[in-house]
Amino acid sequence: MLSISELVKATKGILINGNSNIIPKNYVIDSRIMQKDDFFVPIIGENVDGHEYIIETVKKGAIGFFINSNYKKINEIVSESKKINKDICIIKVNDSKEALYEAGVYNRNKHIDIPVIAITGSVGKTSTREMVASVIKTEKNVLVTEKNYNSIIGAPIMALKIDNQDVCVFELGTDHVGEMDRLSYLVKPNVAVITMIGVAHIGIFGNKENIFKEKIQITNYMKKNGTLIINGDDEFLKNIKNLKDIEIIRFYDKEVKNIQNEIQRLKYDTNINGINSTVVINALGEHNIKNSLCAIKVGEKFKISTKNIILGIEKYKNFSRRLEKIVIKDNITLIDDTYNSSINSVKSGLETINKIDAARKIAVIGDMLDLGDESKKLHEEIGETFKHIKFDKLYLYGKECKNTKRIAEQFIETKYYEKKEQLIKDLKADILPNDVIYLKASNGMKFNEIIDRLKE
Repeated sequence: MLSISELVKATKGILINGNSNIIPKNYVIDSRIMQKDDFFVPIIGENVDGHEYIIETVKKGAIGFFINSNYKKINEIVSESKKINKDICIIKVNDSKEALYEAGVYNRNKHIDIPVIAITGSVGKTSTREMVASVIKTEKNVLVTEKNYNSIIGAPIMALKIDNQDVCVFELGTDHVGEMDRLSYLVKPNVAVITMIGVAHIGIFGNKENIFKEKIQITNYMKKNGTLIINGDDEFLKNIKNLKDIEIIRFYDKEVKNIQNEIQRLKYDTNINGINSTVVINALGEHNIKNSLCAIKVGEKFKISTKNIILGIEKYKNFSRRLEKIVIKDNITLIDDTYNSSINSVKSGLETINKIDAARKIAVIGDMLDLGDESKKLHEEIGETFKHIKFDKLYLYGKECKNTKRIAEQFIETKYYEKKEQLIKDLKADILPNDVIYLKASNGMKFNEIIDRLKE
């Protein structure tokens, strides 16, 4: 962790109050989670200026904060903060968001000998991150990305936590052109992982080729003789070759045999460190097999024993709202897959539930967001999926799901809603004992409200 004097040096800021030898405990951008001795970084967003919450964080025990030099209330904030805590550390910077990034870069360079595994891709980043970390943790001290700190704001917070770990496992996400280049410069990975190239954020990048061009920039600032681990079955990734000073390792579906798909777990056979092995994943969804293959390749690269690679994958715990099983009264099972949504994850989720034995299976699907001009076609593609799978009823919500309805109603009893409250009312009236209900939508559709009402 950096001292205040190092923060000033890293950001080219000016310390206008406080002890330069103090070391913050943590870095926070959300005043609501501020704890004593944390350092506050006020980010200016589209709707909120974090500077408005500086005094709140000082009252909560912040050890210090950045403040933009052009902030209109700078003198007022400095004066009020010093009244609350005369020793508060205040660093004046040109731009707090950029200062956070530069501080992260500085700390990564300070600990450049600690290897970093950086994981990106259109689908499966977080699950793969957690599975990789679970494998490496069996033998090493690991720092792993917390929550959703994978962005140009979140990743620097994680980079500032690099200290005395053996390995760091970072997730990197991007929704603007050029951000992956900056993220690569920030973390300077020794090992980079790309899970797959899909259509998430295609409304921003335009097409999958541009998404690929953005993701591959994760290699731009890799350490010399680094390793790139990629999905060898992906239409874009499979053609990568001859990257200077970078070893390329691929994982393939063909490496997997004897898949056993159970209600709460998966089992399959594969080769690990040259040994034929059985792998158990305690989570729903065959897409987790690809994530685990990736974790195996990373484990092999870090010379983790076969026994511990298997153990690490078995100990992996699925995140809430990612194919999370919730049993309510009358043995009704909710499968909450509403953390986010893309065409690949919708299809994968539906196919997973299709394999479950149940009295009835009901799908409740909402819009996939940020798809731009591709949205109509991709929502129609969801509807086509029901031609090949067996569900009993389909509930749809959101303006884009009108396109799903038009196709899906040819294959399944379909109801479409513009008002969430009416959907909830009808769904509660329709559910029978022993039903399985699969819920899927982008996070912005707030399907947690539906699940909470069903759990009542």
